[in-house]
Amino acid sequence: MDTQRGEWGGWLPPSEVRNVVVDSTVEYLVQVGHIHGDLVVNLPPPREPVDLAAEELARAVRARWSAEAAAWQLGDTAAPLAVRWLARWTSPAETRAAARSDRLGDVVDTLVGLDPRRLLVLGGPGSGKSTLLAMTVLRLAERHLGDVTRRVLGDRATPVPVLLSLESWDAERVSFRDWLVGRVEDDHPGLPRVDGEHPARRLVRDGRILAVLDGLDELPDHRRAAVVHELDIAPRESGFVLASRTDEYRALGLHLSGASDLEALPVGPRDAARHLLRTSSDAQHDRWGQVVDELADHPEGPLAQALTTPLMIWLARRAYASPYADPARLTDRSWLPTREAVEEHLLDAVVPAAFAPRPHDTDRLHAPGHWNPERARGWLTFLARELDRRRSAEFSWWRLKGAWVPRFLAVPTLVVACLVLGETAVNITTWAQDTYGDSVLPASAFERLDLFAGFSFATGLQLSTILWFGDRIWEPRRRANPFMAGAALRSASRAASLRRGVPALAVLVVPTGLFILLAQDTTQADGFTALVLLGFALPTLLMAVLGAPSDTVDAATPDALLRDERRTALLTLGVVAPMIGLGSAARALSVDQGPVEVGAAFLKSFTGAVMVLVLLSPWMLWVISKAWLAVLGRVPWSLMEFLRDAYGQGLLQRYGGTYRFRHLRLQEHLTGRVRRGAQPTPVVPAPRQQEPLVVTGPVPSRQPPPTREPLPRLSELFDHAPPMHELPGHTVISTAEAYVVSSRQRRFSVAHWPWCGAFMVLAMLRLTATGNWAVPAAWLSVVFWPAFALFLNFVMLLLPRVAKELRIDAWGIVARMGRHRVAYAWQDVLSVRVQQVHVRGRNARAYGPHVRLRPGAPEPKKIFRGRDGWYVVVPINVFPAMPPDLVEAFVRFSGGRWQG
Repeated sequence: MDTQRGEWGGWLPPSEVRNVVVDSTVEYLVQVGHIHGDLVVNLPPPREPVDLAAEELARAVRARWSAEAAAWQLGDTAAPLAVRWLARWTSPAETRAAARSDRLGDVVDTLVGLDPRRLLVLGGPGSGKSTLLAMTVLRLAERHLGDVTRRVLGDRATPVPVLLSLESWDAERVSFRDWLVGRVEDDHPGLPRVDGEHPARRLVRDGRILAVLDGLDELPDHRRAAVVHELDIAPRESGFVLASRTDEYRALGLHLSGASDLEALPVGPRDAARHLLRTSSDAQHDRWGQVVDELADHPEGPLAQALTTPLMIWLARRAYASPYADPARLTDRSWLPTREAVEEHLLDAVVPAAFAPRPHDTDRLHAPGHWNPERARGWLTFLARELDRRRSAEFSWWRLKGAWVPRFLAVPTLVVACLVLGETAVNITTWAQDTYGDSVLPASAFERLDLFAGFSFATGLQLSTILWFGDRIWEPRRRANPFMAGAALRSASRAASLRRGVPALAVLVVPTGLFILLAQDTTQADGFTALVLLGFALPTLLMAVLGAPSDTVDAATPDALLRDERRTALLTLGVVAPMIGLGSAARALSVDQGPVEVGAAFLKSFTGAVMVLVLLSPWMLWVISKAWLAVLGRVPWSLMEFLRDAYGQGLLQRYGGTYRFRHLRLQEHLTGRVRRGAQPTPVVPAPRQQEPLVVTGPVPSRQPPPTREPLPRLSELFDHAPPMHELPGHTVISTAEAYVVSSRQRRFSVAHWPWCGAFMVLAMLRLTATGNWAVPAAWLSVVFWPAFALFLNFVMLLLPRVAKELRIDAWGIVARMGRHRVAYAWQDVLSVRVQQVHVRGRNARAYGPHVRLRPGAPEPKKIFRGRDGWYVVVPINVFPAMPPDLVEAFVRFSGGRWQG
């Protein structure tokens, strides 16, 4: 830039300006001053939409796991704990490079350079696997964003990490790629579209997403084997990082081809002592000094053995963080003589320490720490036992209704609520009609007709929604917004399939068409047509949009999901239910009834709809379940607030829309149960032939199981079944060559009752339209349908008993149900397991053994085809438990195919 000095000593404008901007990443460029000459800006070529989607995904991952890392207390300690890992890379060069490094960043660099990108993270309970995964995800996301800044795009960029729990993957029926695509689409629905579609499938196909998988050891044995098998046969470009407890993984006897592995080593007494001292307050140095001396003098003692895992070290810090706590008690061998006793004490002490008294916050009903520690432990114990009963590690608020207490008390509560609402609406409208109405008939003549109509329409509406969305109808619904119809329709279309769409459409079209046809012969044809269209057809279509399950169950927080579901329930109360009421009001208006009668018809029909649409919503079921559990002292009234505080105190972790205990060991400790076959983690010295990796990081979050005897559970009443020969009507022949069981059972079914009930409702509506309530003969069409249903059941009892037979031998399985017979040769069977029986797509409300056949094996009749590629053998029980002699026969003859 050339400038000249002016006559008065100032500077004249430059005679020539040359500004050149090369490969800029700025979004806006502002030039200030006089411009003489050309301004040359060399901008890089526009980025591909898929690159923008990958960057947006990396930013979302970094934001989410940065917040979780802060909540897990990762990276905010004054003295990070040195966690040692033994690395076994797939190439000698990488092994030497990583062995010379003690930094996580270099390990991440090595991981990105692997081909294939497959890493197995092994370790004992509480050894820091989950912490390593979280830190790796953060480092990879930051590295990807750094590549974007340096214009390293496409396949050359660092893959975007996605940390997922394996609990949601059914590897026996869904491939790894399809599951990963579905999870990314559900967790991040707002990513920029590529050619009008979600970019997840293209990102996964091109290998630009690295799946970081946690919780393999928390799955049942057969699911673990299926997960490892699917990962092993996945395409090479589909990289992953898999974490598991060492014993559970090696017990599978399987191998991930081309995978490197990191194995956690025990924390040494010197590292544990240094960390405890440097993270304690000055006032507690003397007290922790006794612990340090104990670790130095007795490195094989019970305290030193207990403090070999980052989990126990974190528990010790957390339990004795108070200035009034004395950690020197941990050195008393007369009180804590064994390693197990030390671990049990630390697990017992962490809950009171987390809820120690603190200054009260007047803006909150319960300030953090103002929960009673004993009651808080009881509440956490209930949640842990409930998860143990469901054999799950994730607590979802919408599944609280499945606990035993709400399951038995919710039905009478809902019945009472419906009666109160219905009688209140009827009494109010009857009084108003009798006082201010001008109808020639008394209000009591049809006082419950509109109430019943609203209830029936809402029931049909709910049935159609259930058929469309399936079991997900009981999950929290997406945030309803009438002004964002496009997003709502996309959510509703995710459930689109011919199998679900045809029945749902039939529930909408068939009753609507029949009702309109039947009403044409009456004098109120226009009124009844408006009733069915405005009170049933339009609300059903609207509910299909409002009832769409949330796309972000795994991405949103539990509180956000609860707020969205509550908002949807209130929108249903304010939009859908009034629309059903307007249908009844339109019918009343068509017969020239007065405004009071029209308003009464609206209110009663609206109340009938509320009984179904609001009282049976996930939000209301949650409220009822929580209320009963709070009355009985199982949970606090402010349950979500308590869970937030437990999460803030480090006792819980948050995985998207669910909570889980910080470590499985804490959940097992609170339930008083241990994992089957679990043993205390032994102290194993680090191998000397190879220098281990040292990854500095804060204390992780997974733990070993306790060794106390298991406590009985209520669900164990249904975990065991009597032997087959003790069941009435069953004959068992068990020899060394075969196991044969036969029985004869009566036919009984209630599948026809819903259809007969629907036709009875139509007959009642027809009777209403004609106004022949006082004619006894007119009631025959109404009474006929329940009588016909009873007649069918009576005929079933008169029919001959159905023969059922099952034979298991060295050749295979042969089963017979009545005239239907099936045979499965062991050479065609891949595995055998127990699951719920579905006959022609319908849930038979029974459990029995199923087989998975090898590709190309002959398929049986349709009646034996179950779900997800499994084939029914024979229904056995209404609970998952199978008779022990039947299980023993499958184990004896199946040649290792039995999965339980």
